[in-house]
Amino acid sequence: MRVIDLTMVITPSIPVFPGSPHPSFIPWSSFDSDGYDSEAMFMSTHTGTHVDAPSHFAPGLASIDMIPASRLVCNAVLIKTPKRANQLVELEDLENDRVREGDTVVIATGWEKRVARSQYMTENPGLSEQVAKYLARKKVNAVAIDGPSIDAGIDNKFTAHNILLPRNILAVENLCNVSKLSRSRFTLIISPLKLGGATGSPARALALV
Repeated sequence: MRVIDLTMVITPSIPVFPGSPHPSFIPWSSFDSDGYDSEAMFMSTHTGTHVDAPSHFAPGLASIDMIPASRLVCNAVLIKTPKRANQLVELEDLENDRVREGDTVVIATGWEKRVARSQYMTENPGLSEQVAKYLARKKVNAVAIDGPSIDAGIDNKFTAHNILLPRNILAVENLCNVSKLSRSRFTLIISPLKLGGATGSPARALALV
C-alpha cells in the first residue's frame, strides 16, 4: 500500500479566500524559558485543505464535530477532467456514470498547478448546477476538488455548496498532489479537527492506493 498526502502545508503565505485572514503562528512558549516550545494559531477554519460541514451553508445542520468518524474513511472515485479558469465540471465529465452511492468524488481539474498564481482563489473551476444535483441524487458522501472551492470562482451564489451541504454532503477543498493518483478507485482518509460547533476545519487528506 502507498500513501499519497493530498494536503496543502499551512503557512502565513498560503492563499486564502478573499476576505479571510492569513494564518498567524504566534510564539507562545519557548524552550529556553519554559522548557518546551509551543505556538498559538489564528486562522479561518476554512484554511488550506479543509472540510466544509453542512452547517457552513445550512445553519442548524451538522457542525464539523458532529460528522461521524465512519464518514471520514471512505471509498473514493477519481474523476480527471482538466478545466480552465471559471470553467464548469459538466455531466459529460463524469465518465460513464462511475459514481456510486456513498462514494467520495475526487475531482481533478489540474487547478492545483496554479496555486502560486494570483487568480488561484478567484478564477477556479467548479461544479455546474446539473453536476451538483446529480451527485446529490446519487447520495455521495463528499465531493473533493483540487481547487479552493467546489463552486467556480465566478459563481457568487455558491450554487454547488447550496445544493450539496444542505443534503448532508461534505465538501473537501484545496486538495493537492491529486495528479499523483493513478488509480480511479482508492481509500481516502479525511481528518478534520473535532472543533465543537465549527462550520469546517483544516484537515489532513490521505489517499491509500
